[in-house]
Amino acid sequence: MNQQAGSRKKFPVRAVAGGVMAMFLAFGVGRFAYTPILPLMQDQVGLPVDLAGYLASMMYLGYLTGSVAVTKTLSRVRALTILRCGLIVLVLACGAMTAGDSFGSWALVMFWIGVSSAMIFLATLALLLGVFLDYGAGWLTALLYTGIGSGIVLIGLAVPEIGKISGWRGGWTFVALSALAGGMVCHLLLQPYGRHRPKGPSEEAAWPLPGAKRSAVFLVAAYVLHGFAYTIGGTFMVSMLAKFPGLQGQAHLAWILVGAMVIPSCIFWPIVSSRLGEVRIVTLLLVLLALSNLIVLFWRSPTGVLLAATLFGTSFLTIPGLVLGRLGKLAGSEKVEITGLATILFGIAMVIGPSTGGYIAKLTGSFDCSLALAVVALLLAAVISTRANRRPRGGLAEAVIACDATT
Repeated sequence: MNQQAGSRKKFPVRAVAGGVMAMFLAFGVGRFAYTPILPLMQDQVGLPVDLAGYLASMMYLGYLTGSVAVTKTLSRVRALTILRCGLIVLVLACGAMTAGDSFGSWALVMFWIGVSSAMIFLATLALLLGVFLDYGAGWLTALLYTGIGSGIVLIGLAVPEIGKISGWRGGWTFVALSALAGGMVCHLLLQPYGRHRPKGPSEEAAWPLPGAKRSAVFLVAAYVLHGFAYTIGGTFMVSMLAKFPGLQGQAHLAWILVGAMVIPSCIFWPIVSSRLGEVRIVTLLLVLLALSNLIVLFWRSPTGVLLAATLFGTSFLTIPGLVLGRLGKLAGSEKVEITGLATILFGIAMVIGPSTGGYIAKLTGSFDCSLALAVVALLLAAVISTRANRRPRGGLAEAVIACDATT
């Protein structure tokens, strides 16, 4: 009955548009801008692969730090205020990247880019997750990730061309200007959702479904393994593919394809998950992501790379949106707390992923072992995620979970 009532409510167009722009900024422009700029920095300033991985880890350490700080302050500070601060920090940090000329200065700036990413992301979730769940569609959270795909495509197309003219500094200048323009649009769209604090305690119950906490534990565990694994490919994809025969000078096109595939996947898979359940789709996408890494390991032709990029883009960013939307359903009134905790643990995994991948690549002289490690982590995550869909014993409990799995 509640779902039917929710489905008749007006679709939250402004909330979705603002959330899409927020994800465009937090991840598409902020976090993933580093991937197409990295080859320019390696060629023009001689940045070695292990230090490149450490820079990515510094960004993820900033993301982790920002996640902890925001989670602890959301109860006292308005989400809109945190969003505003995150947008300002993102613009200033991307601009400051152009002034750096050493690993230490770049590491400091990357840390603050990560902090801003967490601030924008968690503030947006705090503003909009309740709106989406009230509408009756928690999977709308995954729809927001189309903004990340748009950012990957924009930066991936622009940076190599700008790099030919003004080098890696010109690339970061473009990123900063994109953050400034997008930040103004984002604030305009999301401002109405943060004008007032909620009145009184929530009437929603915490962990309303039988076995909800158990399911959340398995889902978060799979999410953490995903965070470790995808950052290896997500950080080094362009640099790695550029070494393959026949792809010199064309590797950035694979990254653009990744971003292009994110956009339809973040629309298609959430719709499918509304019928089949988020957990089933998350498990499938983890397997597809593992397959993309296996293809890069064993099929290094242009056709294989295109297929791998397609599978990577189809899967890696839809997973977080579906996981967080499902956690919000499971936690009820504690949805902000559980999504904050999941984001913190995810951040720890992302700090470890690229530094480990870069270090192994330096020791072995290739990314093969790093990719193999990512495959193992993703397949393990897929196995664990199936446990999140197991029903607790008891007839009534089973009936509730079975009904909820299809909503």
